[in-house]
Amino acid sequence: MHIRNILAVLALTFTLGTGVALAEEAKVPVTAADHTAMAKSYAEKAATYRAEAAYHKQMAAAYAKEHPDRKSGARNPWTVEMEKHCKAIVKDAEKLASDAEFAAKFHEAHAKELEGK
Repeated sequence: MHIRNILAVLALTFTLGTGVALAEEAKVPVTAADHTAMAKSYAEKAATYRAEAAYHKQMAAAYAKEHPDRKSGARNPWTVEMEKHCKAIVKDAEKLASDAEFAAKFHEAHAKELEGK
């Protein structure tokens, strides 16, 4: 499975786990409360992505420590590939987390603006 597909599944799982219906029509936030709710949602997503990145950092480190093939002394090509795979997931998850954090800050600022703060 491609890395982006995995992250899409994770995002979908997160969304379903929060009780948000996927068939729901996308709505543009209008009120301060709308923006605050969106900010909270994006902050939660960012935390989930950061946790996923941390998990795969640990996995990459574990694959990096994998013992070499006893016959040739070279690393097992499978573990090398899995280490690269985990590092790619880390990069993608960190990007998603950064994007979600940016969106959270954006919505927090607009909520405060609408509240006159």
